[in-house]
Amino acid sequence: MELLPNIHIAVRQPLMRYALEALCRQQPAFGEISLASELTELEGAAGLLNFCRENEVRVLLLDDRFAQLFEHSETPAEVKELLAAIPTILISGQSAEWIYHIHKVGVVGLLTTEALLQEVTEAIYAAANGVRFFSPSVVEILIQQSRHMAAGPRPSTQENLSERETEILTLVAEGRSSREIADQLHLSHHTINTHRKNILKKLACKSAAELMNYAYSKGLIEKH
Repeated sequence: MELLPNIHIAVRQPLMRYALEALCRQQPAFGEISLASELTELEGAAGLLNFCRENEVRVLLLDDRFAQLFEHSETPAEVKELLAAIPTILISGQSAEWIYHIHKVGVVGLLTTEALLQEVTEAIYAAANGVRFFSPSVVEILIQQSRHMAAGPRPSTQENLSERETEILTLVAEGRSSREIADQLHLSHHTINTHRKNILKKLACKSAAELMNYAYSKGLIEKH
């Protein structure tokens, strides 16, 4: 039996990571399975690409831990290089708006965290053969978001903030620490701090207290 190419699982959540590993090892046609190291996480897209090349990985599974790679309106060159070289499947637990954004950056497979086991294996087989695979729930999200956008843009609460920055602002206003926000959004602590600095600058605020007042004034959170 000809084996599928080697698979690398770069998933942060331990239960999901080991569940994916167990699932892949149950497939006789799958090749070697490797799990993400701290090094490849810290090095981002370049680290992942180097790891995949050195270990002859041909299918890469990511989760929202690496979401910061795809946040930019224009995909960075190193991310484009990674996605062009390695068929990449993203398993996301983020919002419908985020999934709509992420499907355009070049991932070959896109699943939600509620995907069925069969959908995961189908996505891997498809990726190994250079075929795109979006789970039915993702397809439904894309259809709904396309209809929503066709009906007209939704007015933003803050004209100067991105959707991600608005989300982080809301969590800051609720009293969450940068570490708590990073864990909830599956982003790095450094990424959250960078967003916070950008939010302060855009809103001309000097402290978290001023951010809370801003959030109250815009109705992002309710006063108790």
